[in-house]
Amino acid sequence: MTHSTDSLLIEQPSRVNTSLHTIIRGFRRLSTYFYPMPVSELLLQLEEETEPARLTKTVNRLQNLLWKLPAKEQAAVRKKVINVLSKHVLQGTQSALRLEAAGWLRLFLQAGLVTQPEDIFVTLVTATTRMPVEDDMTALNEQPAYLKMIFQGFWPFRHPYPAYTWQVFPVNEVFYPLAPLFDHADYAMQDTLMGIFAELPTLDDAEILEHLLPAALQWSKSPDPERRRRVTNVLARIDQVSTQEALRRLQADADPVVQASAKSAAGYARSA
Repeated sequence: MTHSTDSLLIEQPSRVNTSLHTIIRGFRRLSTYFYPMPVSELLLQLEEETEPARLTKTVNRLQNLLWKLPAKEQAAVRKKVINVLSKHVLQGTQSALRLEAAGWLRLFLQAGLVTQPEDIFVTLVTATTRMPVEDDMTALNEQPAYLKMIFQGFWPFRHPYPAYTWQVFPVNEVFYPLAPLFDHADYAMQDTLMGIFAELPTLDDAEILEHLLPAALQWSKSPDPERRRRVTNVLARIDQVSTQEALRRLQADADPVVQASAKSAAGYARSA
């Protein structure tokens, strides 16, 4: 028997096995389609997921089932889904899985599907600050992503089509752990942090001011007009002599865009 004949005999069982596996997978898909897993089993499966793609697939399957339930049951099940996703974010051992779960939390928040938005912010803030920044590449990669999600989480509170009322807006205390990040943040992170704190109604809490105030005053004197423009909304939310003087100075800034932003921010301060 030649070598090529030997190879043919070896390859054919392998091909048969591959075909059988394909058929079995097809039957599994059909059974899943005609006999979908109950919510309880999908929740358990969601808890056990270790890969981002599979986690997303399971969440999508849960979402498909949720739309078929009464509104009250939807809210109860979705709360369980959010709890599982939060657990993945805070206890997951893989960065990709944590970020995937966090992305789903942000999506639920932005879609107005969360009864307590503050809980999502707490999870994302905790995820941002739980890891040391120095000499930790995972933290360096994840922190900007979480901060961006936090900032995006404010969108559903904005006009003209807010998904939530201001009664459920998170309290300032939720964001206290982010303030110390100003002390060692690079420009990109400071920029995101400025955006986050500019969303809060007031910024006079000592836990925030200790770290935010020096950065805000520094930005108000920056040679970069974009920094001066962006800091105006932060200055307007701080009731300090130094910040009000800085805001008045920016209303006479050489850059007309900075001037306009400062005047608009000053109007907010007067109405607050």
